Amino acid sequence: MAKKVIKVFYSSACTPCAEVTDRLKKGRFASDLGEGTAVDLIDITSEEGFAQVEKEKLERVPSAKHDAKFCKIAIDKELDAVMFTCNEEETPATEELKDQPRVENPQPES
Repeated sequence: MAKKVIKVFYSSACTPCAEVTDRLKKGRFASDLGEGTAVDLIDITSEEGFAQVEKEKLERVPSAKHDAKFCKIAIDKELDAVMFTCNEEETPATEELKDQPRVENPQPES
């Protein structure tokens, strides 16, 4: 069975992004997609990430997508983990991450 991949878009200049990516890099996450879920971190200031901003219709970071659908991102402080909800009809917004910075002309790093 193929892995379910959640793409997580972030910027190194974004404070809420650091809270998310620090936990993700330690493997501290769960999702409503079940077992076998992987996370692909994409820095929007990289050449690859910069090219995906418009393609993925990103307006804020951090943002998460699975199968072209936005996922809700939340941080469970008690578990010290990122929680993804990808099977709801809502756009991404959470209590802890509602002040996400908007994506405005990120420039790829040289």
